[in-house]
Order: sequence, then C-alpha cells, then structure tokens
Amino acid sequence: MRTRNMKGLLNWRNGIGLLLVAAVLLFVANDAFLYSETVAKVIAIEQEPSYSGEGPNGEQEPYYEQTIQARILNGSRKGEVITLSNTYSYSGVNDERYAWGNQLFVNTVGGGTDGVILGKKRDTSLALLAGLFVWLLMAVNGRKGGMVLVSLILNIGIFVIALSGYDQGKDLVRISVWLRVIFSVLTVLFAGGFHRKTGVAIVSTLLTTLLCYAVYEGALHTSDRLPYEMMDYIVNPADLPELLFSGVLMGSLGAVMDVCISIAAGVSEILEQTPDISRTALIRSIREMGYDIMGTMINVLFFTYISSSIPIFVVKIRNGYTLYHLIQFQSVFESVRFLMGAIGIVLAIPVAGFCSVLLMHGIGRKEGDRI
Repeated sequence: MRTRNMKGLLNWRNGIGLLLVAAVLLFVANDAFLYSETVAKVIAIEQEPSYSGEGPNGEQEPYYEQTIQARILNGSRKGEVITLSNTYSYSGVNDERYAWGNQLFVNTVGGGTDGVILGKKRDTSLALLAGLFVWLLMAVNGRKGGMVLVSLILNIGIFVIALSGYDQGKDLVRISVWLRVIFSVLTVLFAGGFHRKTGVAIVSTLLTTLLCYAVYEGALHTSDRLPYEMMDYIVNPADLPELLFSGVLMGSLGAVMDVCISIAAGVSEILEQTPDISRTALIRSIREMGYDIMGTMINVLFFTYISSSIPIFVVKIRNGYTLYHLIQFQSVFESVRFLMGAIGIVLAIPVAGFCSVLLMHGIGRKEGDRI
C-alpha cells in the first residue's frame, strides 16, 4: 500500500507540478522589477556586540550591530552596492536580524552609498509555502484536491469583498452571518459534491450555527461586560463587541463543518454497507462516531487558539505585562473563542446525527445518490 501511494505521488503529472512550483519560486525570487520600492539583496554582513540594555522587566539584554553590504536589484541604481546598518536585540521582540541572501526594502538616502532598511521582502517564502500546499493538495487528492482549492480561492475572494463592504459602512455582524452561510455551502459542496450527505452536512452546519448564536447571546446577556477595550485592535470602540462575535462565529465554522460532514459521510457509508440497519443501531453508531470525533476536534481547537495566542502573550510579557494581567484581561477573549468553538463541536454531533437519520435513513441510498 505504501509503495503504491509513493508511486502515485511520483507520477509524471506531479513531477510537472513540482517543476511549475520551482518555476514560480524562481520568478518570485527575481521579481524585484515589479516593485516601486527599492529592493536590495544582502551580499555581505559584519556583526559585533553593541551594548547591553535593560529590558522592560529589568533584565539585561544584549544588542548587536550589523553592517550590511547589499546590491540594489531594481530601479535606476540597479547593480550598485550600498551600506546598511541594523541593530537588533537578543529577543528580537521589536527588531529583526538579517542574514546573507535576504532581500530587503530600503530607502537610499539622498542617492548616496548609504541606505535605511524598511523591512524584509518575504514573498519568496510565502510562494514556497503556497506552492507546496497546492502541489501536495493536488498530488494526494487529485481532482477533489482541485475542487478544494477552487473553494478556497472563492472563499478568499468573497472574504475580501465582504471586508470592502465593511469599509463602506455595512453592518459587521450581518456580514459575518452571511459569510458563514456562504462559506458553509461553498466549502461543503466543493468538498463533497451534490450528494445527499452534502445536503445533510450543510443543513446541520447552519442549524448548529443558529444554536451557537443563541448560546452566545444568552451567555453574553447574563454575564458581566467583557473588557473589550483590552482587545488588541484599533477600531471604533462601538465595533468591539461585534468584532469579537464575528471572530467567534468564523473561528468555530471550520470545526463545526468538519464534524457535520464527518457524521454525514459516516452515516452514508454505514447505510451503503448495511442498508437494513435499524434506526436504533444507526443512532448508536452515530453516538460512537461522535465520541471519537469530539475528543480530537476539541483538542485541535484548543491547540489552534493556544498557538495563535503564544506570540502576543510572549511579546507582552517581554514588554512588562504581568502574567496576572494577561490571564485576567487577555486570555478571556481566547477562552470565549475556544469555549464557543467547543460548544459548537458538541452541538454539531447530535444535530448532524439527527439530520442524517431524518434525511438519509429509509431513503434510497444507491452510490452517488443525488440530493
């Protein structure tokens, strides 16, 4: 089985895909001519300790000085070598260390041989990750992987359009609700096709969303006001509750959809293999599937939110925030997001099970059956 899978990954189509990824990477690594800003490539670095400064928490932190020689890659001064200076700290909280081969956005001061670093050009790294993602998706899943990719591109485009709508003054909560509906339908349809189990997954996802909304509103109106002003966003203060709600709504969508389509697909397979199964036995099987799904998905959700919180927590601790302050005022938002996502997962299991039994049990179940 493993040999067959390896042969599938190494066929000629996937080989062409790898060549295309390499070609895109080569182009992106040499696309400085597309930028209006000056781009320079680091060709030599001299580095030495600079001084030891006191950090926000009273600790001594070493700082280093870099003298960088970089060759300009675009513009009228293409090919010239300029000198850049960079100071970075050991922790790298507020600064960055540069290395040989990095491409930097620079400002050439007065047309001289010196310049100021504006930031690092990172499109090559992003292109590498995106290229590998697309190649692996197509190599492992074939046509279905292509459908998933199309749905992802459509979702990104719709999300960008929705952001422009908010910029024009449209209601944030209404946008988020419509986005969840559209994302649910598009994602599940492209992933599962026009089958009965897909319809069950869409219906159960939307019903679970309504239940999650009711739980969120009930909890919000029976508890103390959250410290919205401690959120790390610079927006109109009136938008902060809606912003948190939108994040909660979008954050739990993926987990809820995954649970619903897993339950619907599992029930569809059970009915294909044992079409004469009783409703009681089917419900018992759904319950067992739910136990298996629930434990892993809740932990995946927990790790997802923890991983997204670690950078900001570390940065704030390095800048003098106490652990008590972070737990009291910062972790409350991540806790709300995690708990609502976990509640969504738990609710999705009986909702998807009920919809699956109601809409699929006792109905014609031939393979490829359409909605």
